[in-house]
Amino acid sequence: MQKPNTIMKELGYLGLVPFVITALLAVADITLFNLSGQQMFIAYSAVILSFLSGILWGNAIDHISHTLSRNALILSNLFVLLAWAAILQGHKHALIAIGLLALGYAAVWFAEKLIRQTEGEVNPKGYQTLRGRLTAGVIVLHGVVMLI
Repeated sequence: MQKPNTIMKELGYLGLVPFVITALLAVADITLFNLSGQQMFIAYSAVILSFLSGILWGNAIDHISHTLSRNALILSNLFVLLAWAAILQGHKHALIAIGLLALGYAAVWFAEKLIRQTEGEVNPKGYQTLRGRLTAGVIVLHGVVMLI
C-alpha cells in the first residue's frame, strides 16, 4: 500500500497532465468535442482553482478560532467566483480569463502558505514544496497559453 504522501505527490503531478494536454491543443489550434484547446484549458484551470480554494476552506474550518479563519473562508469563495467568471467569459475574453486564473493560483498559493506558516503547520512533510512546484508549473503553462 502506498503512503499518503506518495499518493499526494503522484496525484499532484498527474493533475498537471490535463494542463499540458490542453495547452498543447491550444498551441496546435486543435478542437475536440467542439471546444478549442484554450476553452478546455480555461475550464480545467477553473475547476482546479476551485478545488484548491476548498483547501483554504478546510484549513479555515480546522482553525476556526484563529483570526485568519474568517479571511480564508472569504478568500476561498472569492477564488471560486473568479474561476466561475473565467469560465463564463473565457470564450470572449480568453486572455483576460487566463491571466485572472494565473493570478488566482498565485494568490491561493500565497494565502495557503501564509495560513500554514501562521498556524505553524509543517505536515504533511513536503506539501508546501510540492504546492510551490505545482503552482509554478501551472502559472508557466498559463503564460504559454496566453502567448498564443
